Amino acid sequence: MPTSLSPVGIANVALSKIGAQAINLLTDTANLSAVACNNNFGLAYLEVSRAARWNCLLTTANLVQEPQTPLPGCTPPTNPATWAPNTTYQANTYLTYGGYYYLVMFTYTSTNNFTNDLTSGALTQTNLPTNQPFVGNWGSQYASGWAFQYALPSDFQLLCSLNDNVYWGFEEFGDGTSDYEIMGSSLFCNEAQAVIQYVKNQPDTTQFDSQMANCLALKLAAMISTYLRQDGGALEAKLTQAYEMALRQARTKNGGEKQARRFNPIASSTFNRARFGGVNG
Repeated sequence: MPTSLSPVGIANVALSKIGAQAINLLTDTANLSAVACNNNFGLAYLEVSRAARWNCLLTTANLVQEPQTPLPGCTPPTNPATWAPNTTYQANTYLTYGGYYYLVMFTYTSTNNFTNDLTSGALTQTNLPTNQPFVGNWGSQYASGWAFQYALPSDFQLLCSLNDNVYWGFEEFGDGTSDYEIMGSSLFCNEAQAVIQYVKNQPDTTQFDSQMANCLALKLAAMISTYLRQDGGALEAKLTQAYEMALRQARTKNGGEKQARRFNPIASSTFNRARFGGVNG
């Protein structure tokens, strides 16, 4: 549950951990403690919010696809021809045969046997099924190395899962998170759908749960302790250790609040559903 602590409240928790006086305003420029807290609060929050899967900040989004510019020579084939005997094909074009793309290595006229053309070196199999997004003969047709690019939400902080909403059969059986890569403000993957679960940038401290508020206070205290105490970093080291321990505990608690979807072979059996769950069962 949210603690309803204000930024000043969290700052005062941090100050109490280093034995400093409480403050009334973060913007009090006459108070060294307030200045230190105000200068470090934003960075401390950003570091903590990216450090764990905070369920209090968790949300979902269906990402919007962004266009990518194909690399030279990697333009997807438009209605590629299906291999046929005694037909002339141009070099660097694509054919389909048996459900796969093939690249024509040089201009030639096909024989009566597809295998002969393949073994002669006239064709190279791309290992890409025709029912999948085209990614060229040497990997992706794009410089990113991925088939699709998506814009991340403006409040994005940490990705927790991608397409973990894919179900199998009658039961909700997730097939796991898809492979992906984040570059800048975009997410790249090989999936035509990108539904993500992510930690959002929510600087409203009243929405933080107790563990996140405590981690933020410890992180802030560690960042300002040397400045206020002038102890050569002795207290900072102890507070950093305390922060890391609190963060491990928070990760465990947040992780424990996600129940994995498991495959149930009995409930998913079509025979059992027809026998015991059907309208005539």
